[in-house]
Amino acid sequence: MREKKGPGSVGDIIPAALRLLGLEDRMNEGRLVKDWSLIVGDLLASKSGPLEIRDGLLIVEVRDNSWMQEIRFHQKRIIEKINDRFPDLGVTAIRLRMERVRDGE
Repeated sequence: MREKKGPGSVGDIIPAALRLLGLEDRMNEGRLVKDWSLIVGDLLASKSGPLEIRDGLLIVEVRDNSWMQEIRFHQKRIIEKINDRFPDLGVTAIRLRMERVRDGE
């Protein structure tokens, strides 16, 4: 007699549902934002942040030119760390953009 299989655990169902809905990459992008300081270090993370990924291109917002240069210097290492941690994102390059000035700052 065959055992009837249940629907599975929530830990199995959610990732499968996200994949089916095409949302798995968005979830990984959210994890990248959350783990940014683990990837680039606390100081650099306080001066920059990932915004989005488009076709392997990671868009990173940076506070000023000096930090932009710092990220450029470490770009290869940052991409390697991202791809080690989140291989499904397929980051191949980083585009840097200056942080927007927000009203009231």
